[in-house]
Amino acid sequence: MNAETLVLAVLDAVPGREIHGRKRLQKLSYLTAESGVSSSVRFFLHDFGPFSSEVAAATDYLSFLGDVTERDVQFGPAKKYVKLYRLAEAASIPEQLPRHAISILEKLNEYSTIELEIASTIRYFMNKGMSAEDAIAETRQLKPSKSAQAIINRAREALLKAGLYERRREGQVPSSQSY
Repeated sequence: MNAETLVLAVLDAVPGREIHGRKRLQKLSYLTAESGVSSSVRFFLHDFGPFSSEVAAATDYLSFLGDVTERDVQFGPAKKYVKLYRLAEAASIPEQLPRHAISILEKLNEYSTIELEIASTIRYFMNKGMSAEDAIAETRQLKPSKSAQAIINRAREALLKAGLYERRREGQVPSSQSY
């Protein structure tokens, strides 16, 4: 899947066919790619965890085409403004996610954006060959203000439910390029 197809497929698979926030769209796209979905999208570690400029550009492009609607909405207890991304009714989905990836997205949808940020950062470090414990320690060091034990516990739980709490086996081909 290229970035446009990944964004469309993720939006098609989430409840309500909408995602609140750029950061959440990035994290769900990353974790979907990590779930084994064949993807050419590259992610790198950025301020809020794994980030893909390809996903960001694809989202802008799809919004321009009208396949994805984008608008500012107040969200959460703090009523902060975030982007709401919604799949347009007339959008054509060139490739849907496999059932296992849809199931993972349904499970991950239960978690807050910050929990997904921490989970995806842990997964990123595990993808680099770190043990789960070392990945958590590295995440705590990188994001001390967001790494309260309760958030780490929820992030670990999210990765476990998604089947992403294990390091890649030697020789396993990654589903997404991580730089």
